[in-house]
Parts: sequence; structure tokens; C-alpha cells
Amino acid sequence: MQTLGERLQEARQRLGVTLREAAEFTKIRTDYLQSMEANQFESIPLADVYKRGFVKLYAKYLRLDEEKAGADFNTHHSAKAARRPLEAGVEEDAAFEPAGPASAVTVNRDMLVYGSLAIGVIAILIWAFFR
Repeated sequence: MQTLGERLQEARQRLGVTLREAAEFTKIRTDYLQSMEANQFESIPLADVYKRGFVKLYAKYLRLDEEKAGADFNTHHSAKAARRPLEAGVEEDAAFEPAGPASAVTVNRDMLVYGSLAIGVIAILIWAFFR
């Protein structure tokens, strides 16, 4: 059974289109098209939703069934993800928390008003002094 990448490459060659021509028409980078045709989706440094969209767009351009290509991508990607071990002690969806004491500083409206006034007064004094 052919892989998704092999079918994409075969369809492109059948149409007599070069990778460069396909890239110009679809606006997908040539190296991404090469990775897709080599079935190396993990080497494309984008979120899966973009990769899936690229696969469907490329398949449509090559006159293939875009929905089947998207489903094949999902199957391929989920198989790769299932084989990838998680690192011990690392949560995949860990929330972002800023580190350091700077995260404890809060700025309210009064601080902004007084700070702006102070900068204005300093600017006027400098202007008056150097006039």
C-alpha cells in the first residue's frame, strides 16, 4: 500500500509539475512539499492543523481526494504520535507560569497616571533648563 507522500509525489509527476511550480501555485514552501512527499511530516515545524491544511490543499491542487488525504494524514500522524514516548515527569499541556520576582509587580491606573505626570514634569524642566 502506498503512503500518502508517495501518492502525492506520483500525482505531481503524473501531471508533469515540478516542485517549484507546485510551490508557486499553492504558496506552500518547496521544502514543506518535499517533506510531505517524503512522508516526513514531523520535519515540518508547524502545528498539525497547518500540516493537515497543507496536505489537503496540495491534494486538491494535484486533483486528488482532499478529504481522503486529510484522513490519511490524521492516520499517519496519530500512528507517529502513539510511538513517541513522553518524557518522564513532563506534562504535555503544562500551563505557562512566568518565573522570577518580576511577575509579582502589578500596575494599576494610579501608578500609570502618576508616572505619566512625573515624566511630563521632568520633560518640562529639561526643556526649560536647556532653552
